[in-house]
Amino acid sequence: MTAKEVLEQLSRRDARIEGMRERLQRYRELAEGQRARLRSLPGGGQRRTSSVEEYVSKIVDLTREVDAQIDEYVDLTRAIDATIAALKDQRFQDLLRWRYMDGWRWERISRAMGYEERQVYRLHALALSAFARAWGADESA
Repeated sequence: MTAKEVLEQLSRRDARIEGMRERLQRYRELAEGQRARLRSLPGGGQRRTSSVEEYVSKIVDLTREVDAQIDEYVDLTRAIDATIAALKDQRFQDLLRWRYMDGWRWERISRAMGYEERQVYRLHALALSAFARAWGADESA
């Protein structure tokens, strides 16, 4: 895995977690809607609680999955941040954090650094090489 692929895992994992959280919210809304329908039935829907229990079970399972994904994301973030912090050049640290941890666009990074975008791209290539050496990643690509 290249240094860029290692760093890009952060945004992919973040998106995956966000998608899971959105599904979890939809499941909760479905379960709440089912519960409301059952309450409106004669006798309070006591005979049909199994469907609500099924929703709750699915919500609990997905919540566990989300928690596990968050734990992995936090571990990866800490490892990447420690590797970035070990780089000797502060510009490399800033650039990699802003780009991969904070999700900044190139134009914002170039403004923050006071460089032309072309220079930021060149610096990015050097920062990726330094990160690859520190991480033990493949420098190609």
